[in-house]
Amino acid sequence: MINREYLRSTKPVYMSKYVYRFFVFQWQLLVANYQDWQDRRSSGYVVVPPARLRHRVHGGLDKNSFLALGKVLADDIKKLCRLSGRELYEFENILDFGCGSGRVIRNFDDAPSSCQFNGTDIDKELVTWCANNLQGVNWQLNGYQPPLSYPDNTFDLIYAISVFTHLDEDFQHAWLKELQRIAKPGATLILSVHGEYCINLLPIQRQQQVHTQGFGYMKGPSGWLKLDKLPDFYQTSFHTEQYILDTWSLYFDISHYVKRGLNNHQDAVILKVRK
Repeated sequence: MINREYLRSTKPVYMSKYVYRFFVFQWQLLVANYQDWQDRRSSGYVVVPPARLRHRVHGGLDKNSFLALGKVLADDIKKLCRLSGRELYEFENILDFGCGSGRVIRNFDDAPSSCQFNGTDIDKELVTWCANNLQGVNWQLNGYQPPLSYPDNTFDLIYAISVFTHLDEDFQHAWLKELQRIAKPGATLILSVHGEYCINLLPIQRQQQVHTQGFGYMKGPSGWLKLDKLPDFYQTSFHTEQYILDTWSLYFDISHYVKRGLNNHQDAVILKVRK
């Protein structure tokens, strides 16, 4: 069996995999765009982001799986809110931090007028598409680093799916502090992490590294080989539960740690802002 770490050390061989993947992806993108063009001509067409924007947040090009997973994650957010002690629509001011192309938030279009949804993301293309196609949400573009434009004590619920799963420790501390600033005293936060289930999918050497340090930040392709076209710092992070309990408690009270609480894959951390 070929050792992956050995391949990493032989960079030309290892990088050739990403070059091959890049060109295969271009063909797959053409096929997906053609399928979208056909779908737009049907009477039951549902508005979705272009294939390349779906891939940027979904990791796949398929329209149906994009929509289906969005519904699953939206239902999971409702369940996690219930676990925290309130129904989702009982919150008044809600922020989808790292909203992407609205995969999750679009499923809350039945919210009462007393419940205001907001979405913010670092990607101008994604935010622009949302603003032009998804109504009833306040959309904003944010920078790579804090601060956000929201005043102190703005939100009583903040959720972030697949955001802290891609940032290094410095970015995470900066954003945890910023979310603490914009959340009301007593507010609820629901943040997803790659926990034990995801760690166990890593090569043994990487598993040991994460378990030893409590945190792992794994770098993949960058530059033109990065298929999602997100910034190079946006890679893949892993957390142990103990790390969360020790580190994130510097900013919030940890209410619940729900293993595989989002799509039966990522762990969900339910946090409370100290009053």
